[in-house]
Amino acid sequence: MFRLYLITGIIFIQLISAAQPYVDPLNIRYTHAFKGKNKPATPFQHLYLGSDLPVKLKNNALFVFSPFYESWNIDSADKKDFLPEVSSIAFPIIAQIPLQNKSLSLTLAAIPKFNSEGLKLNGNTFQMGGIATINYKYNETLKYKLGVYVNSDQFGLFVIPLGGVDWKINAHNYLFGLLPGRLTYEHKITDHFYTGVNFRALTFSYLLNNGSYLRIDDNQLSAYLDCYATKNVVISTEAGYGIMRKLRAGNGHNKNYTTDYNWGDGLFVKLCASYRIRL
Repeated sequence: MFRLYLITGIIFIQLISAAQPYVDPLNIRYTHAFKGKNKPATPFQHLYLGSDLPVKLKNNALFVFSPFYESWNIDSADKKDFLPEVSSIAFPIIAQIPLQNKSLSLTLAAIPKFNSEGLKLNGNTFQMGGIATINYKYNETLKYKLGVYVNSDQFGLFVIPLGGVDWKINAHNYLFGLLPGRLTYEHKITDHFYTGVNFRALTFSYLLNNGSYLRIDDNQLSAYLDCYATKNVVISTEAGYGIMRKLRAGNGHNKNYTTDYNWGDGLFVKLCASYRIRL
């Protein structure tokens, strides 16, 4: 009989494909994008609430349950049928499996979710995604990752290769992420303040009430500052610029878009509150 036990997140870093020097068992993020001088630069708000609940088994297999909710509210002006508020609820399950070669491990993730206008929970709004990566530990401070991401989006099957790094450069500098999704450089100023730069590439699709789908693409480059109010409570501020943004709509599981709209590059700010455990 195997023994399992909950842990406070300290091992979660070993589970997720995009490794990082901390874990957030509770995370709330709010993003506001501004209307810029570029006419298509459409204002929007984005809200994210998530939790990471790790579990370890006696055989050294590691699991984490990461439910989250998020919503997009894009300024639609007179195009409310095209740009309504859309939401997601997801229940990712991630596992890391040790391999015989101690320098290698396999990470597998199943990502079931519902994406729609009005957050309808049915077969039409359901999407199934997954991640698989092979992780190579070069030494105690440097790890590499190669893999693939697959998702059954409203516009059809979305498949993209992944490449990542988890590099503790020294005691004050860290580089981590899994591209093309995210890459972060972190610099420690003091025990209470960290700063750095983020890159994120986002692609989501949502079923709308009129039967069509909305596809959202955004690429965000930003600078951030983390303030540790206590050992585990972190308030973060972030400011950046979104580039190569696209809003597209279509019908059926295909990329024959009926609308292909240049969302417009523009500034955004992000506020975040987290319960965090540094590793």
